[in-house]
Amino acid sequence: MKTFRKREKQIMIDGSHFHIVINEEPSNEFVNFKVYSSKTSYFEVLFTWQGSWHFNPHRPENCKRLINYAIAEGWEYNLEKKTLKIEQGDFLIQKLGLGV
Repeated sequence: MKTFRKREKQIMIDGSHFHIVINEEPSNEFVNFKVYSSKTSYFEVLFTWQGSWHFNPHRPENCKRLINYAIAEGWEYNLEKKTLKIEQGDFLIQKLGLGV
């Protein structure tokens, strides 16, 4: 069952620290998955509510897959003021094997 709230977590990938904010507030149109590598550099992906029912964005494996995808797509997480936003992220559920 979904928790419907905003949660934060920390994760370390290949020696780099990331701060994750997952916003599942029911008043929002989308589920927002946002990853900060610094105060000004972040990656953001939006999932529809329907799509988000098919995976758990809080699982560390799913977080790592999403972060690695963003880096592969050109997010320069180690530089300041570098951002990447994917507004329709449901395709990533199947592409990255995020399903439960």
